[in-house]
Amino acid sequence: MDQSTIALVATGAVSAALAVAFMAIRVTQKPIYGLLSKTLASMAFVAMGAVGVLLGGNIYAALILLGLSFGMVGDIVLDLKRAHSEFENQYLMSGMLAFMSGHGAYLSAFILTALKIGVHDLIFAGIVSGAIGLVAGPAIVIVAIKMMKANFGKFLGISVFYSVLLTFMSAFSIWLAILNPKFLLVAIAMAAFLLSDMVLSTMYFVAGKKEDKLLVVVNHTLYYAAQILLAAWLFV
Repeated sequence: MDQSTIALVATGAVSAALAVAFMAIRVTQKPIYGLLSKTLASMAFVAMGAVGVLLGGNIYAALILLGLSFGMVGDIVLDLKRAHSEFENQYLMSGMLAFMSGHGAYLSAFILTALKIGVHDLIFAGIVSGAIGLVAGPAIVIVAIKMMKANFGKFLGISVFYSVLLTFMSAFSIWLAILNPKFLLVAIAMAAFLLSDMVLSTMYFVAGKKEDKLLVVVNHTLYYAAQILLAAWLFV
């Protein structure tokens, strides 16, 4: 194996192992241990991305690393609310803003990469994906409210916006993957992000689901898979 492959396998294995360890701790231990282990798991995928940047050095690689870093910040902030429940709303809002900033960095990286490798119909892909996001994003929130009795409260506006963003990112990355196989890992990662946040919304906004252990495991499995796949993309 060459240097890049060895680095990918090693950093990917460490990131996955720490993510699994965090999930085990999260469902069995006190919040402080969950926060510490989650921080380590998030630092691992950021470190994986940093290795990818060092080996690649492209501008899109730096943007992916920035997105991963925003993800790490969001992870830490969201878990802080479990240790300081009196600031739950503030932590939740800050976490969502951090994740949205991360997706902005990812989107910039995808567009720059597509332009660099000459992906055709990029504007058309963006327009169609935007239309999908504007329709499917609010629809997801409406279904959650009507069928699952979700109560978004003061987070309704930002939840709709975030849902639109995630559905757009998923549709856009899938379209890019159809146009060029280089974006396959990206498409899988964005779909995993969307599914992860649908589960997370259930945990946060549907009564009685906040500490559901199955949802905790499913949510974080999808989330860490998405971040690790994006970091792995830097090695491809």
